[in-house]
Amino acid sequence: MPAPHPETGLPPRCEICGIGTVRIGKLPRIGLRPLVYVYKCDACNQITSVEPERQEEAIRRRSGAARRPRR
Repeated sequence: MPAPHPETGLPPRCEICGIGTVRIGKLPRIGLRPLVYVYKCDACNQITSVEPERQEEAIRRRSGAARRPRR
């Protein structure tokens, strides 16, 4: 499932028709289940979900490797 670009914050494109989606809601974090944003394509009614926390963790790992070590 495609995720929105972290810098622009744009919603994902539909996997079926490629048209942009609209955020229709979010499922809050409960226990071990992460926060999930839910998007819908108006053209073909495809539902997509994105877990922003997992995406942010991957970005942090990549940027942490590029940083200079502390002295």
